[in-house]
Amino acid sequence: MKPMVAWILAAATVLRLFVSLVMIPNITNDDGGDSVIFPSGTMSFPSGILSAISAAMVDPMHTWDHLEEACFWLRNNHSTWEESGLVGIGSDDDDGGDGVGYGSIYASGTRIVAPPLVVAFLGDMLVCSNPIHSRRTKIQSLLLLLADAIGAYCIYRVGMRIFDVEDMGNEAEMERRTFLRDKNNTVIGEGKIKNDDDDFVVPGILRPERGWIVDLPTKILLSHDESFIKSQAIGDTTSDDEKKHLPEDHQPKDGRSVINGCTPSNSLEREPLLSLNHFPIVAALSYFSNPISMVANATGSLRGLWDSLLLISFYYATIPPAKISKEGDMIKIPSATMVAVPLCMATYADAAYAAFLLPILLWRGLFLSGKSNGESEQHRDWKKVLVLFIVCFVGLHYFASLLVGGDGSAYRNVLTRTVLPNVAFVQQDFSGSVPGPSMGLHWYFFVQIFDRFRPYFTVFVSGIPAMFAIPLTIRMYRYPSVLASTFQLLWAIFRPTTTVHTLTFGLHLALLNPRTIVRMRNPSLISFCALPVPIILFIVFHRMWLVIGNGNPNYIFFQCLAYGMFVLIITMDFVSATVKRDKVRRMVEKGTIKKLARKKEGIEKEADDCHSTVSTVSFQPCGK
Repeated sequence: MKPMVAWILAAATVLRLFVSLVMIPNITNDDGGDSVIFPSGTMSFPSGILSAISAAMVDPMHTWDHLEEACFWLRNNHSTWEESGLVGIGSDDDDGGDGVGYGSIYASGTRIVAPPLVVAFLGDMLVCSNPIHSRRTKIQSLLLLLADAIGAYCIYRVGMRIFDVEDMGNEAEMERRTFLRDKNNTVIGEGKIKNDDDDFVVPGILRPERGWIVDLPTKILLSHDESFIKSQAIGDTTSDDEKKHLPEDHQPKDGRSVINGCTPSNSLEREPLLSLNHFPIVAALSYFSNPISMVANATGSLRGLWDSLLLISFYYATIPPAKISKEGDMIKIPSATMVAVPLCMATYADAAYAAFLLPILLWRGLFLSGKSNGESEQHRDWKKVLVLFIVCFVGLHYFASLLVGGDGSAYRNVLTRTVLPNVAFVQQDFSGSVPGPSMGLHWYFFVQIFDRFRPYFTVFVSGIPAMFAIPLTIRMYRYPSVLASTFQLLWAIFRPTTTVHTLTFGLHLALLNPRTIVRMRNPSLISFCALPVPIILFIVFHRMWLVIGNGNPNYIFFQCLAYGMFVLIITMDFVSATVKRDKVRRMVEKGTIKKLARKKEGIEKEADDCHSTVSTVSFQPCGK
């Protein structure tokens, strides 16, 4: 396993470097078309294809080009910001300027939405100050490559920690006892529970159908003959003696014991495709080597940087609270600051990352049950993390206000320009211009409605994701990793500028929950396989409308609608599978299944006694 992982990482690294340093930088404009020049020759791309690919995969508000545009407004055209009254703390101009404040880039008409500190650090260090464009591009590509490598490592470590915690919980204990009972050919279906050892055995009807894929107990599938036996046992209340006289074609063919028509799970007869502890490494490799992330980062997307900051926060949020030293002493691991600071930095760049504070607080002890399983090993400092996050976030905005300068109204204008476009689809300036088409539906609705309805549209549609945060947290507080995946998938649908890159990150987070994935249904698999169709057609119709001129926005709209529908099906099924998983866990923990089985056993016994009395005494109905 390890040599194969090393080869995959090496191949993905070489491919990323080739795409970022050789392929994309050599794109030139030739006679109105884009071409990619390779060392061995030239391969031409039709005009507009690359811009269409970028529209599907890259958020234009979080790119190196956007920072380069901010640097242009920062260094040139002084008259624009001098009239705006936003002049603040100055910076020395390379061309001998008289010092310009960062508030100048938010003057009317600039359409810059990058936060001031992002422009000050990433912009001044990697965009504005480096005079050699090729060297600057290589440094940017290497930085994004490093960010994805750190993110892949964090995904792997977070996944392993989630697996370790779940392995010590009641859910894993149920799976182990169920496997043990299946090996002994004693199946608890809907039938008789004989002793207290069966408390944690999951009935066959409640197990996932695809559990065998990841070596979990599989749902007991009933054949036609077994269904007949079950209907006779349950519907017609046939006694055990009468079952022996059933026709031979209605008898079990494998010779194994049958209780109420259920046969032992066939998961023991199948080789699992993956083990549970393999999912973290699969998610990490997919995160680092998937082509969508490669193309997005090679075209200058900064989303990989913000995602890596979020994953670093997840890494420290799931770190064990203590470790054992060489001397055998328990050493506490302080990690609250490292949890809050990276999340705060990502939230400063994009305010929507604040939603991930909820699963992080759950990891740090919010709603801690206090039971003697793996959950008791959590940190209990969620209040400290929350306070540190708020203090750090306020501090970043305070330093940004000093950088911008001016009075309070000046920085409020900056907040409106930088925060609102990340959570709502709004105009970029007073000219009425809006961001271009993306994989979402906001852009189409926004340009179709009347101007007087746009504020209503902005508040209503942008508030939809916030409606799910609290209910999902209350229902799935036992599964913070599922909650984080769900938030990212919902964000992939309702983001103002929806991209495929956002969706891939949510799918990689979902891979850290194999017990939920195996409970998902066939429509999710069909939707996942159908996703490339609207993505490819979006790229084709984008070029037809904006370059060739023989298309219209309706062509793109229907592809965005299909894309959103497929993602919504996957998200809803993912949440539904988690609820089913939690329902079974709760029922087994509380003994509800055992009580129902005993009640049913009593009813069947009473019915059998009644039938035997009728057959031996009289033909009168029972009870008369």
